[in-house]
Amino acid sequence: MSILPKSFFGRNTLMIAILLVISQFTSYVTVQHFVVDQKNRTIMYLVTNQIKLQYIGSQTDIPKNLSVGFSETTELELFWLTGGPLPEGLKIAYDHLAFTEAANAFLGEGTKVKVEVSDRVYVWVNELSHAEYWIRMPIGEYDDSAPISLFIFSGVIFLLSLIGAWILVSQLHRPLKRLAFAAREIGRGDYPGRLKETGPQELVAMTAAFNQMAADVHQLEEDRTLLLAGISHDLRTPITRIRLSVEFLSEQDEELKQGLIADTQDMDDIIDQFIGYVRYGSEEQMEEGNINEVIQQVVEAATKQHAGIKIDLQEIDLVKFKPLAMKRLISNLIENAFRYGKAPVLVSSFIDKKTLKITVRDNGKGIEDLDKARLFQPFARGDKARGGKGSGLGLAIVQRIAEMHGGAISLNNHPDGGLEACFTIPLK
Repeated sequence: MSILPKSFFGRNTLMIAILLVISQFTSYVTVQHFVVDQKNRTIMYLVTNQIKLQYIGSQTDIPKNLSVGFSETTELELFWLTGGPLPEGLKIAYDHLAFTEAANAFLGEGTKVKVEVSDRVYVWVNELSHAEYWIRMPIGEYDDSAPISLFIFSGVIFLLSLIGAWILVSQLHRPLKRLAFAAREIGRGDYPGRLKETGPQELVAMTAAFNQMAADVHQLEEDRTLLLAGISHDLRTPITRIRLSVEFLSEQDEELKQGLIADTQDMDDIIDQFIGYVRYGSEEQMEEGNINEVIQQVVEAATKQHAGIKIDLQEIDLVKFKPLAMKRLISNLIENAFRYGKAPVLVSSFIDKKTLKITVRDNGKGIEDLDKARLFQPFARGDKARGGKGSGLGLAIVQRIAEMHGGAISLNNHPDGGLEACFTIPLK
């Protein structure tokens, strides 16, 4: 299981945030090494030189007033601790590693340095050659707001960096999000219009290519629609003439007459499927309604032509759908169930995990090799398994209507026999 965000926006934001953290850490290490450590060595160099002068003054005969003046000027204090209590300042002082390392270089190994923070900042130094003495010396004023100011300053820089990264990634994310939305629109058969070509050069080139592709697909769709509609319209006239001519056949040719009537009826049904395929309801508006009422209307109409339809409809709240397109979808599924399977046919509707499901199940032999992708293609039929009637547009129309509603259609062999078509719509 990947811990990385799945979206382009999330991954780029995380990457920039990681880079900012690495940059902050690198800056901290650099400043610590080249600024803070150098400052600590300079401070200890000055402190240890004054301590050396203090020891020299205590070991040589110099005027007392000069020695006192030096101590008062440098504010050096000498504490002899043999057998006595620790001074209060030394009790609250803490070990300072950087100062100790610098003092060992200047005064010799074994030197101890502690820092006291009270009214001022003091250093306490204990040299190994004078182990009984601690020397206290101020090195600056104490500002208790400095750490808070540093944290606030660092936090503001980090926050501004993240805001800048968010703005930068958003400029890349918005065009990609528009492209993804437009691609889904094209997949549903809608034309999203020309996208605005803005942003970096690479995004502009990609958007321009997408606009050209969308225009070509839209033009191809219009040409196909016009072609199918024109052919369907032009075939109506000769089929009607054939049907009228058949009616004039004599009673001796009754068998031939019925066969020709059945053939012309099949041709008429195929033309209806052509028209239904090019007019599958993309221009119809969504309406909120009771989908069970639509199912009942379709089933009532189907019972006039077929016997053996059962329904099992659970109570479902109002949902948004395209009524005419939904009727065509359910009608096609029922027609396929009777054409390729056998009665009884069960039509069900129910809610499963916030998903509306409508199923149509027949009691035929099912399909041995369930090639879903092929069966949903236009003009594809499962002839080898379930017969050879129809034009192969029924399931293609069903799939287009399902995608238009943001849903999906699937075919599955039922465990108890027969084929079950399942139409699902996620409920928001």
